[in-house]
Amino acid sequence: MIPRAIQGIVTKTLLESSKIVIILGPRQAGKTTLINEICTNLPSSVDEILKLNCDIEEDLGLVDTTSLSSLQHILDGKSYLIIDEAQRMTNTGLTLKIIHDNFPEIKILVTGSSSFEIKNKMSDALTGRYYDFTLYPLSYAEIGQENKQTLESILTYGEYPDVFLEPNPELKKAQLARIIDSFLFKDILAYSRIRSSESLINLTRAIAFQIGSEINENELSSRVKIDRKTLVSYLDILEKSFVIKKLHPYSQNPRREIGRRYKVYFTDLGIRNQLIGQFNSLQLREDYGKLWENFLIIERLKKWGKSLTPPPSYFWRNLNG
Repeated sequence: MIPRAIQGIVTKTLLESSKIVIILGPRQAGKTTLINEICTNLPSSVDEILKLNCDIEEDLGLVDTTSLSSLQHILDGKSYLIIDEAQRMTNTGLTLKIIHDNFPEIKILVTGSSSFEIKNKMSDALTGRYYDFTLYPLSYAEIGQENKQTLESILTYGEYPDVFLEPNPELKKAQLARIIDSFLFKDILAYSRIRSSESLINLTRAIAFQIGSEINENELSSRVKIDRKTLVSYLDILEKSFVIKKLHPYSQNPRREIGRRYKVYFTDLGIRNQLIGQFNSLQLREDYGKLWENFLIIERLKKWGKSLTPPPSYFWRNLNG
């Protein structure tokens, strides 16, 4: 396992705080591996830790309830409750609120792959009751291999753990295709606000060609053949599913600075390159500068993912460009 920078602060917050600790992030980024590692280092016996994976029907059935007596039954004698993929629960927020308020001695660690689902389900019920962190795919610092070959691999195939650790380039592509088909779009399309899977995929591919460029929503909606309101909604879902990151312009003087359009970056360059089928050598690519810009932006995002109070990020330019 490649040690994750977020592990220390998550463990410290879990042990020292009375609040629920939530780890958000895309599927396949390493959340399950991380919580398994955290569990092995907790100052308790195995019998005191209840670990549930809500992708497993039997585990989901145990915790997906608002019955206090049912929760008492499964939590008896436990010091820690670990719930993986908590967005699968019917009423995540209310269930966690009941556990937090009625079993204050139990430390709760939760993961979720979809921030729009898990936060929508939790925001009202858990106000003031949780801290959240974001686990992205591997960072350059976590990989710790500062050489040209590693950097070129990252710019081409990205930093999802399974993809990075796979030495065969063709198998790297297969892994990326699997992440997109089986996890990324599957989860997003399960969300009820998505009306057209084809439009969403076309939009994602369209913005893959525009990383580092300012987005013109009217032009993009015309190209993808969806109305602007739907476009904005889909972009929001893609961001909250950890596929993209929007970067808005910084301005101290709105009259002199460009403030309307924002830029879009992919949280993983391997996903971006797979979407457009572009894996040529970097020396042969016209988008090398865009890849480099995207890489720097996302590495900064990952650096602050372990912070309880990450600073806002912007891009800056004047009217002269």
